[in-house]
Amino acid sequence: MTRAIIISALNSGAGKTTISSGIMAAVRKRGLSVASAKVGPDYIDPTFHRIATGRPSYNIDTFLTGRNGAMESVRRAAKGADYLIIEGVMGIFDGTTLDTVKDQLNPEPRPGNWRFATGSTAEIAMILGAPIVLVLDSRGTTESLVASVIGIKKTNPSLLVAGVILNRVASKEHATQIARALSASAIPLLGAMPKESSAEVDSRHLGLIPASEDLGRATRKLESICAAVQSHVDVEKVLKLARRIPAEALSEPAAPKRHTTRPTIAFATGKAFTFFYQENFDLLQEAGGDLVGFDPTKEESLPKGTDALIIGGGYPEVYLADIVQNKKLLAEIASFHLQGGPIWAECAGHMVLGHSIEQIETASVHPGRSIMGSRVTLGYRFVSTKKTNPLFDNGGVFRAHEYHYSKMDNDGNDFQCLGRGGRTSSGVAGPNLISSYLHFHLGYQPDSAKRYVSSALRFHESKRSS
Repeated sequence: MTRAIIISALNSGAGKTTISSGIMAAVRKRGLSVASAKVGPDYIDPTFHRIATGRPSYNIDTFLTGRNGAMESVRRAAKGADYLIIEGVMGIFDGTTLDTVKDQLNPEPRPGNWRFATGSTAEIAMILGAPIVLVLDSRGTTESLVASVIGIKKTNPSLLVAGVILNRVASKEHATQIARALSASAIPLLGAMPKESSAEVDSRHLGLIPASEDLGRATRKLESICAAVQSHVDVEKVLKLARRIPAEALSEPAAPKRHTTRPTIAFATGKAFTFFYQENFDLLQEAGGDLVGFDPTKEESLPKGTDALIIGGGYPEVYLADIVQNKKLLAEIASFHLQGGPIWAECAGHMVLGHSIEQIETASVHPGRSIMGSRVTLGYRFVSTKKTNPLFDNGGVFRAHEYHYSKMDNDGNDFQCLGRGGRTSSGVAGPNLISSYLHFHLGYQPDSAKRYVSSALRFHESKRSS
């Protein structure tokens, strides 16, 4: 039976990804099977989890998938593992504050003290009954950290805050002072990570630099992180705190139907396109699709027999020269669209399908012109579309997430969005195209995966008959 524990923090940037990944790697070195998951819509942190565990990492997000979908993500992540280590999102209580979300996703009565925001680490801990280990950034503070821990316990006494790991401690004396103060809270100190460069991960404007951009470098960095964690964190105590996931949460669904004809779905990968939800790929494969990766910065053609195309998020602006120089591939993508091939593009993919990025011509599937801005567009969205497309029917309501610094002229208005900032419209949709800044998780509407595979299959059959 899989045991779960959550690594959380008081605020983003406290080092929980570094420490979570280090603990995952340390558990794996003990010969145990360790799985990973990330609370919220994050794409980047799971790239480190995958290296640390040697298996896919999943996103647990009650806004994007609903509570039932979140438990399905837990099942997929934990399958066959001794331990599931879940990294929290932002601070422990931080999630979305859209007023309509709780009513739509969680209408049933809640036992105990359920003070949290939807999609928060606290919510996932309550759903799973999982203990939380707090990562505390100790720079320039001692007693205030203890006050924060006590405040968390009082804010929601139903949460099981099982231990604390200090990060960036200045010295052994500093750690001792905090441990002495912490003893008053009756929460054990599980480790104290000194401030040292070997335990830090590089970052850029959207967060940490994805490990998948340079696997060799990221693997070496993770080895250093793992060594530091094993030296300064009592990993055995962390594992003893983990609790069994309820058996009903891990029950297997019926086996997916076997498909005689499996269309080829090509997806962009490589250093420029690293953002994807593992569960989307799982659902597409279960719906009957065969996924084949290709690197738009290197490969001049789509994979042989491509029947549908996915270009997800990433950092096209960082690798722009490699992308725009690959004119043969860009022309083939445009031709694929004109022939009726289904395309699903998100954020970076939306930029590449546009007319230009930073005034340099790209695929010109739609007229959007993107440039890098100085402010981030960020948040959950309720979305409906004006046009039927390969994923959704006209007028259907679904959920998405945005996270980008670029902005686009001639972006289109085929998607109507509602977020904290009010109503907006953007994106381009059509019978064989869905392209926007929006990131979709298909866990809430698995039929969308079947719909996309059906689009791919129709295109596959049309090529055979022509």
